[in-house]
Amino acid sequence: MNSNWMVLNMVMMVLLISCKDNPAVAIDQPEAEEKTPANDQANKNSLAEFYVPKITTDGDTLLSYIPQDSVVPFFTRYGEENPETRVEMKTKFGTIEMELFKETPLYRASFIYLIKNGYYEGTVVHRTLEKFIVQAGDSDAPLTAAKRSSAGNYKLPPHFLDGVKHDYGTLSAAKEWEDNPEMWHNPFDFFISLRATDHLDGEHTIFGRVTRGMEVAEKISRVDTDAGDWPIIDVYIEMSVLE
Repeated sequence: MNSNWMVLNMVMMVLLISCKDNPAVAIDQPEAEEKTPANDQANKNSLAEFYVPKITTDGDTLLSYIPQDSVVPFFTRYGEENPETRVEMKTKFGTIEMELFKETPLYRASFIYLIKNGYYEGTVVHRTLEKFIVQAGDSDAPLTAAKRSSAGNYKLPPHFLDGVKHDYGTLSAAKEWEDNPEMWHNPFDFFISLRATDHLDGEHTIFGRVTRGMEVAEKISRVDTDAGDWPIIDVYIEMSVLE
């Protein structure tokens, strides 16, 4: 009789231990936070505080820091809140209007973001090759470098559209050709093609096209340059969002 009780006690102990260690056994869990408009707004406010632009000691506004691993969610959200697709670039030679492709959403959103946050103020056309390209979005001013650095010098992943090739008037993002196996694109520099350039297809993301003002791009492409294709005279650009 005693042996039977001993066996029964051992069985009960095994069952208790199994229940304790079994993750399937129901235990009290705190309820998940209910998703409400108020909570969504609180999250947006928290993110807005995180992305507050920095100010230099001279009072110049920099860009908000965007961690590389946050680029996709940040610009996905920014693109939803800023749906514009038309921008213009004013220069001493005239104005160029451009349409941004919705099919390259990160590039469209990033370009709109940089324009609206004043990145291009003080930047110039920094590379021109007649009958090839006009490239802009950089300068040798310390403030331009500070703005890029403040944003974390974030990069964009390549996004090549089927059937879309470099041609007269296409708008593309620049990138480093060396030591860049991921083919990260530089969102700050952009270029306008002045002819079909097959060797750039599948290398540079095309995210828009010129809708008016190619004659202005042609004029800019003919200015005198130094050995590095940088125009000898400053060709400042003034970027703005149209709609």
